[in-house]
Amino acid sequence: MDIDYLIVGAGTAGCVLASRLSEDSARQVVLLEAGPEGDECAGDAEYDWGLRATVTAGRVDGLARGKVVGGSARVNGMGAVRAPARDYHAWAALGLPAWGWDRVLESYRRIETDLEYGDQPHHGGSGPVPITRRPREQWIAPVSALVEAVQAAGHRYCPGMNAPDASGIGPYPHNRRGTARMPTSLTHLAPARSRQNLTVRADLPVERVVVRDGRATGVLAGGEFIAAREVILCAGTPLSAVLLLRSGIGPAGDLREAGVAVVADLPGVGRNLYDQPGAVIPALPVHGAVPEGAPMTEVIARLAAIPGHQRDDGFYLCPFAGPPPGGTETMITIMVGDLNPASRGTITLTGPSPGDPPRIDLGYYTAPGDLGRMRAAYRHAWSIAQHEAYARIVDRFYGVSDELVASDESLNGLLHAMTFSRLALLGGAAMGPSDDASAVVGEDCRVRGVDGLRGVDLSIVPVVLRAPTALDAIMIGEHAATLITA
Repeated sequence: MDIDYLIVGAGTAGCVLASRLSEDSARQVVLLEAGPEGDECAGDAEYDWGLRATVTAGRVDGLARGKVVGGSARVNGMGAVRAPARDYHAWAALGLPAWGWDRVLESYRRIETDLEYGDQPHHGGSGPVPITRRPREQWIAPVSALVEAVQAAGHRYCPGMNAPDASGIGPYPHNRRGTARMPTSLTHLAPARSRQNLTVRADLPVERVVVRDGRATGVLAGGEFIAAREVILCAGTPLSAVLLLRSGIGPAGDLREAGVAVVADLPGVGRNLYDQPGAVIPALPVHGAVPEGAPMTEVIARLAAIPGHQRDDGFYLCPFAGPPPGGTETMITIMVGDLNPASRGTITLTGPSPGDPPRIDLGYYTAPGDLGRMRAAYRHAWSIAQHEAYARIVDRFYGVSDELVASDESLNGLLHAMTFSRLALLGGAAMGPSDDASAVVGEDCRVRGVDGLRGVDLSIVPVVLRAPTALDAIMIGEHAATLITA
């Protein structure tokens, strides 16, 4: 079989791309996945890559990434929130008009059936991904209380958080049907698997892309060489960048230091890694406030400004209900995040072998001002948590007090000890125009300096996306398929 498109990674974007590219029966498409097919219990350790990353102040923590057909969308919280239009205006302004808002909006519309807003101009009503929200009258008491407190603090209620300019607090859009999550392994890949021109191979990790005379000719996977006319990396952030580096594509000095022969000197590979830092205000609810079987998330907030800073739609709030990881006692937690930090991280190799773990540094609070932004966000969230509406459903707070929050030194210490990845990683193989020396891929997703190789996932994103990124990854798969087949 002559393979036209060899897609590496059956994650959120990869499943979309495999479905779309195999629509033409004349194309032979093969989709490779390092993890298993998985089942409805996805979320177990066997479906995770087991990555570790430096978070802040030298502290290393786990970095959950789905290793299963369907990728991280098989193990996340079902969030389906779009980044705002302003982020795509910024993308186009880099000299990449194919990724401007007016263009990507059509891809967003094609992928979704929005059960509440599908008849409105900026939404879709006939796509494969169902998007819905929990009605306000069904919210649990802590969620209703937090929304009341957020509005009392001067923030607006926003019923449609996927509107192009959505700002405020409102119902959390989910990609689910009933209570069942709907990752792209179900919405896109499953309906396409009967096609004779589509082959899916799970449990087959790719070791590297094989490049000969400046052209990608296939991949080495499980000791097997698989040839293809074009290789498309959809392993996600940070793993697409790791694959490029292991294939000898990246900063020449870093590659030589890791013992990897240089195939293409691309300084931007493994650079400009972006992620959203998160911290929490945990509390034990009063008895009966969280009923058994309550949903984990019901509302989300993207607030206009962190107090004391300019408006940038970068202030994230989200209440969670349920036991913490590894715990059994039901908690209510306000997650606080910065969607627009200036800090950037890096991805490098520790050695040439696929068994050598990558070195991932998220770089939190390394840019001047980022720690101050998070302090201000946390303090404002703490003041919201003291509002009567929320305070009356709290039995007690854990590890946080007025005295701690009031002290810069104490709050800095708490943030350095508590901050975690919100798992919205972007970059590491960012897109850019032809005159950008740091660009890894061009507007058509082709990797610079290597023919027959593209990247199509969140690693190519060159700007901040102010949202949880699962829906954006689906859109990238859809939009790239349109560019590739044009």
